Amino acid sequence: MLIAPSILNINNLDLIKDIQVAADAGITRFHIDIMDGHFVPNLSLGPQVVSDFKKAFPDLEAEVHLMSDNPDDLVPAFIKAGADLILLHYEAINEEDLSKWIAFLHASKVKVGLVLNPDTPVSVLAKYSALIDQVLIMTVYPGFGGQKFISESCSKIEEAKKIIGDNVPIEVDGGINDETAQLTKKAGAEIFVAGSYLFCQDSIPQQITKLRQSIDE
Repeated sequence: MLIAPSILNINNLDLIKDIQVAADAGITRFHIDIMDGHFVPNLSLGPQVVSDFKKAFPDLEAEVHLMSDNPDDLVPAFIKAGADLILLHYEAINEEDLSKWIAFLHASKVKVGLVLNPDTPVSVLAKYSALIDQVLIMTVYPGFGGQKFISESCSKIEEAKKIIGDNVPIEVDGGINDETAQLTKKAGAEIFVAGSYLFCQDSIPQQITKLRQSIDE
């Protein structure tokens, strides 16, 4: 089981400080949301943040959630920036190009994950389960942090688990807290993205401990 905090909910002026606090609490991977203002109606971070992250924290994993339908420009840019894993949206790229980018990322020694939006059927995973390193099931609609967890996500996680088996871990992102983390773990999730639950409370270490305890129960 792995907690991958989303830095989207950190005050930009506190990024280094809060990442260090979370790392000191045992976090080894951070989730970096990239929004292009086109595929999703919001703008967020760019390759420079990933590059700066890897320079400041070379021993931590940078997981890049690419919410964009412009892989031609952005995938090479984030590889160059030092991303350890890049998550591509199934809905953003046609299937022929998606297979090409999966192969390109592996050839570049970068892990690749496939992201499914809430309305995308998990049956699409059958074609890619042997080609990817991770699946991300969105438990909210992508674009903004702090949304409410979609309860139907648990059955979707269970269905995805049947398709991909035990070799490809399932990650969940959206509305994750101590309660929803327990629910999604029981459904088959192994990696948990949390943002506002961790960074918008009084104590980051305390929130990490609470989330970790709920997952381990």
